[in-house]
Amino acid sequence: MSEGIPDRFNLLYRLTQAISSSQNLDDVMENVMDQVVTATRAERGFIMIPGESNDAPHPVQLYYATRGLDINAIDAPAFHYSRSLLDQVFTTGQPVLTSDAQSDARFRGRESVVLYKLRSILCIPIKTQHATLGVIYVDNRIMTGVFTQAELELLTTIASHAAQTIENIRLIQETRHRLQSLKAIYEITADLTSTLDLDRVLTKCLDKVMTLISAQAASILMVEGEELVFQIALGEKAAEIKPFRIPPGQGIAGWVVEHGQPVMVNDVHSDPRFYSYTDSKTGFVTQSLLAAPLTINDRHIGVIEVFNKPSGFSVSDLELLCTVAASAAIAIENARLYKAAVEKGRMERELQVAREVQLSLLPTQFPQPPGWDFAAHWQPAREVGGDYYDFLPFSDQRIGMVIADVTDKGMPAALFMAFARSVVRASVYGTASPLEGLSHANRLICSDSSYGLFVTLFYGVLDLNANTISYVNCGHNPPLLFKPAANQTLQLTASGLPLGIDADATYQQNIVSLEHGDILLMYTDGISEAIDVEEHQYGMDSIATVLNQNPQLNATQMIAALEDSVNSHCGLMPPSDDRTIVVLKRT
Repeated sequence: MSEGIPDRFNLLYRLTQAISSSQNLDDVMENVMDQVVTATRAERGFIMIPGESNDAPHPVQLYYATRGLDINAIDAPAFHYSRSLLDQVFTTGQPVLTSDAQSDARFRGRESVVLYKLRSILCIPIKTQHATLGVIYVDNRIMTGVFTQAELELLTTIASHAAQTIENIRLIQETRHRLQSLKAIYEITADLTSTLDLDRVLTKCLDKVMTLISAQAASILMVEGEELVFQIALGEKAAEIKPFRIPPGQGIAGWVVEHGQPVMVNDVHSDPRFYSYTDSKTGFVTQSLLAAPLTINDRHIGVIEVFNKPSGFSVSDLELLCTVAASAAIAIENARLYKAAVEKGRMERELQVAREVQLSLLPTQFPQPPGWDFAAHWQPAREVGGDYYDFLPFSDQRIGMVIADVTDKGMPAALFMAFARSVVRASVYGTASPLEGLSHANRLICSDSSYGLFVTLFYGVLDLNANTISYVNCGHNPPLLFKPAANQTLQLTASGLPLGIDADATYQQNIVSLEHGDILLMYTDGISEAIDVEEHQYGMDSIATVLNQNPQLNATQMIAALEDSVNSHCGLMPPSDDRTIVVLKRT
């Protein structure tokens, strides 16, 4: 028996007031079911709303506000109702009403109706204009004719109010969830930019992600060479997992890095990409996972993963992880760049100190005997170099001169240069001749030269009384002796191997005389082998030309003229090797 129109208005008014007064879905469903039972005099009933399915093949059936039964008993075998009827109403969005299901032809094939003698049944879709959200089901197993068209219309109106309320609640819950996610993302991003202590901040942020997503474990893996290594691991078995390395392209993590795409897998054992080796070795049991790439400028530098959410991961979880991954990638890159900048600054400071030390090993003043003019220039290709020159004032009448070039450039050559300089200095002092001193120096350098470095060297002793130079050339570029009076240029060629190659190497000592106006120019191969943009070398002939065309210049001016000529030849090409020049002129 249906209610009158005023009673229906009152019922709908009470229902509207009740369901609009709460934002809790359980409370709303209880209020709706109270009005449904009041309006229909149903023996039992419930509301069914499918839950989020994530990537499962079927939605989870969620039951609310049961009447006349225990909510925990709905899916039990002892409780009987037509599940196919619920599926039909939910799928089609059309209500079903029967006053006597036993005689209704529509239910003849439904065992739950026929065998368990269900009588009056009313099932109404809870739907909006765009979708069906669930169903309201009531029945009576004893009486026929309990439900009529009037109850159907009333429940349809109730269901429409309920649908709108459910949508509003879901919208509010979704908005709250998004606000919580945005707040968490803001906090995570703030944490990531608050310090350059990368491990600490990544651990803190990963812990927040685990809490927000309700995951049981998480990790960050970074690309090192071709492998993925665990930088951060949290959760069960974290200490056991961290030492492991993932081979290139292996596992879901390897796939994510290789393809640069996020992945959500709620059953890893059904995914052929799953790499079970880590689980088998550590005892950790992976059931589900999310993974997002850490990407900087189209470079995939790592992957962030979270594992084992009891209810299964959702698309919103994956979106959150991708957002965090983008911020984490920037933080990782910033920390790397900062570390590289600090390291570069440290190296630059150390190189500057090394350059100052190396400069301190070179003579700060040149010999100034009457009638003679000395000058020298040193320019390393890098901060430090392997070239060096030296002046050794043995007495008022004897001055030693050295120019040398260590193989290689940069710091290794600079260190070897300092070593060779000390050995040569110690070896030539107190010896009778350049030959004796350099032979001894060669044996000492060979005994300690364990890194394959050696040094070419020209060593001459100027006798101011005799106006002669006694010299030994150990594999070095031949100095040029220009004699303006004869318009002749001599080469003081090599007489043996560079120092540091063969301890038993033999050398030859030679002697030349210097007349008034003669110029001796010593140089390293950074001068003769200087190249232009087309890789043409400057060459010895060009050095000789500068000498021949400028006999009137003093030693310092001669070096400047040679530098100008070399720079003009090279143009914009930077020095590819150390450049050293020593000039001696008899005035």
